[in-house]
Amino acid sequence: MTTELPHDLAPSTAQLTVGRISAGMESQLMPMIGQILRIIRDISGKSEHMSVGDLVEFISGEPTMMGRIVTIASSVGYNSSGIEINSIHHAISLIGFDRVRTLAVSILLLESAHSDYTSAVNRELAGSSLIAGLVAAEMSRHCNAADSELAFLCGALRNYGRMLAATFLAEEYALAIKPAPYVSLEESFQSVFGLTTLELGRQLMDNMLLPKVILNTFVPLSLQDRRHCSASASTALIGMADFGQRFAELLPGKELDQHNFERRIESLSREYDVSFYLSRNEIRDVIHHLVGVLECFRYRAGSYVGSVNMFRRLETLAAERVLPVTLDVALPQVAASLRPIKPVVEPSDSFDI
Repeated sequence: MTTELPHDLAPSTAQLTVGRISAGMESQLMPMIGQILRIIRDISGKSEHMSVGDLVEFISGEPTMMGRIVTIASSVGYNSSGIEINSIHHAISLIGFDRVRTLAVSILLLESAHSDYTSAVNRELAGSSLIAGLVAAEMSRHCNAADSELAFLCGALRNYGRMLAATFLAEEYALAIKPAPYVSLEESFQSVFGLTTLELGRQLMDNMLLPKVILNTFVPLSLQDRRHCSASASTALIGMADFGQRFAELLPGKELDQHNFERRIESLSREYDVSFYLSRNEIRDVIHHLVGVLECFRYRAGSYVGSVNMFRRLETLAAERVLPVTLDVALPQVAASLRPIKPVVEPSDSFDI
């Protein structure tokens, strides 16, 4: 005989969601996302008091990532002195703790985005997270209102709740993102999981010792909030993370070409404080910058970015070619049918991540 809990003592949908995901995280049965969680916890979560030696020790335990960081850090875009970098400790001394941390997170997101051990949904979410982080960093430089490395982390982590839900509660996640008339994604997500994507990410990260400055960006922005997001450093950071996420969410849109993409991004930038506004020329610069970063990873670190549909879209936009209307990054079978295309830009050493 089963005894049911009184209604007021029964766990809520939100509690069940957090409990199931937390149990999955503790099980360690997470190939690529486990590494992402570890780097967020062990580096970002301790960034305020982590020493250079601690970071060197952590990254040295990941030989593949260590080699890629050293290779990328040696490029002129990071190392203007031209001095050859041959170790993580050397990289930190030349380009800084924060930039090495950003490179480590970027590399893990890239690996997750094209890993055979990651689901198609999570590959696209990882790619979207990387794009969101890079765009947030670009907006910090555009607005001159926040540290670009911090903006990158806030933008890249904004999808974290979705990524974990897709990993550990795949069936429910598929239901939550199923299109429904007059229902937003956040409303659908809250109906299925008991909380929004941002609330889920915030709750799961609360126990990971992340700096409050990052945790405090896990809040939604209303239209009114966006128009005044440069009122303070903290609200500007939220605006950059929000803008980066919404920029990335435009990429899967059907019938997208270079002209209407620029129009949509320009319209998007007008929803925010005037300092966020991007002209058409500035939008083209952002697109080319993003592709340049991805090409740097491809050529200098061996990351196979051509296998990620979202990155292919950016390459196409940079080449000013019309995108095929059949390309839908939300469909796993499409990813399997695509083959890598020839890079549309030469790898550049003149950018920042």
